[in-house]
Parts: sequence; C-alpha cells; structure tokens
Amino acid sequence: MTDSNEQKQPLVSHFRELGYRIKMIFIWVLIGFGVAYYFKDEVMNWLVAPLAPAMKGRPGLHFFSPVEPFFAYLKMSLKVGVFFSLPAVFYHIWAFLAPGLKKKEKKVLVGIAFFSFFFFSAGVLFAYYLVFPYGFKFLISFAESSPGSLRLLSVLNDIFKDVYQVNAQLVASSVKVSLTPTIMMGDYLKLIINLLLAFGIVFEMPILIFFLVVNELVTPRGLFKFFKYFVVLSFGISAFLTPPDIITQIMMAVPLISMYIASTLVAWLVLHRRQKRD
Repeated sequence: MTDSNEQKQPLVSHFRELGYRIKMIFIWVLIGFGVAYYFKDEVMNWLVAPLAPAMKGRPGLHFFSPVEPFFAYLKMSLKVGVFFSLPAVFYHIWAFLAPGLKKKEKKVLVGIAFFSFFFFSAGVLFAYYLVFPYGFKFLISFAESSPGSLRLLSVLNDIFKDVYQVNAQLVASSVKVSLTPTIMMGDYLKLIINLLLAFGIVFEMPILIFFLVVNELVTPRGLFKFFKYFVVLSFGISAFLTPPDIITQIMMAVPLISMYIASTLVAWLVLHRRQKRD
C-alpha cells in the first residue's frame, strides 16, 4: 500500500504541475491578446503598411457589415497576442520538461526553442518587408493595367441577337472596363496574417533538417540527392501558401531552397565533427 501511494504522489504532482503550466500559458496568451487589442490601431496600421505602395500611399479597407470591424479586430488581436506570448509559452514548456532532462538535453532544448523563435521571426520579417510590398504592388498593378475590353460584347451580340441587343455605340468605341480595388477588411487581415504565419513556419525548416540529421533519421548525402526534388516541392509549397502570382511564389521558394542547402551543409559539418570525435 505504501509503495502504491509513493507511486501515485509523483504522478499527481506531475499533473498538478502540468495544470499549473497550462494555466500560466493561458494567462500569458490572454495578456498578449489584451495588449494587442489595446494597441489594435497601431497593429492595424502595421499590418496595412505593406499595402500602401500598391495603393499609391493611401490604403483603404472596406467592410460588409457593422459588426465586421469588431470581430476582425478580435481575431487579429488574438493571433498577434499568441505570437507575442510565445517566449512565455516556451518558458513554461521548458519549466515543465526541465526537471526530467539531463544537462545535455536541457542545452539542446534551449537551443531548439531559441532558434525556433529566431527563424519564425525571421520568416515573418522577411515576408513583411520584402515579399508583401512587391507582391501586393504586382497584383494590384496587374489588375489595373490589364482591364477587360468590351469588344467581347460584339461577339455576344452576334450570338444572342435574337435575345437582346447590345448598345452599338458602346461596342464600336471598345470602352475599357475600369477595375477598382475594393479590399475588404476581414479578408485582408486573414490573408496577411495567414501568410505571415506561413512564412514563419516555412523558415523553421533548418530546425527540422538539423533535428533529422543529428538523430540520424536522414543523412546529408540523402538530402543532397533529394535536392532536385525539393526544388520542385518548394515551388509547390510556395504556390499553395502564397497568392497566385509568380513573384510572390519565387520570393518564398528561393529562401526555402537556400535554407535547405545551408541547413544540409551545417548538419553535415556537425555530423562530421561528431564522427571525427567518436
């Protein structure tokens, strides 16, 4: 009976510790959400800034219903709050796992947490300052410079002349359709936040490759052989995660390929040093 109670006590204490850490993570996310919502106007201006070059310095967002701005601000504040609370989240995960880890494992976990946050932030900043201004400018200028022509109406008129008559003067003058961007607030915030998240996750690839190589799940030689397939895969990932324009896709695929090469080389050096030491 005593042994059974002794076994239950560490288990109960672990569950209590887990519950405490989950509660603290929730509190920090809530604090991040509150701070982000308090500075919601500044956060909104920061998120809309990449759109300014495409809108000639005067970006404007629209909304369908009176409640849309309220819910859009809530969603935006929650996602931004989660991002800014990540250091506290990582700390509490570390505090829960640390007592059961060896000294070497603690160093590895701290390194993974630090570089994960570093690469994620690098991906977000890369997308914000380099990809978005050029991507949005390309997409909007493409629409403005390629308006449709009403010459098609003459063809429709010949086909359906018994059904309706198209204004002959309008067809003859070949008036061009004017395309005016009307960017909805909720759609834009969802797009840019999801893209920032996508770039942040994609930039985590060096951590993944390093982990796989160090734990001998893959070899550097195998990664080098897989490189030609990864080039195709990276463009497929970019096409899936980014808007359908080649500029934005290239601006995600090229860093992805570069990080693949750099990560493979670093992993090879670490593995080579380990084998030499052994």
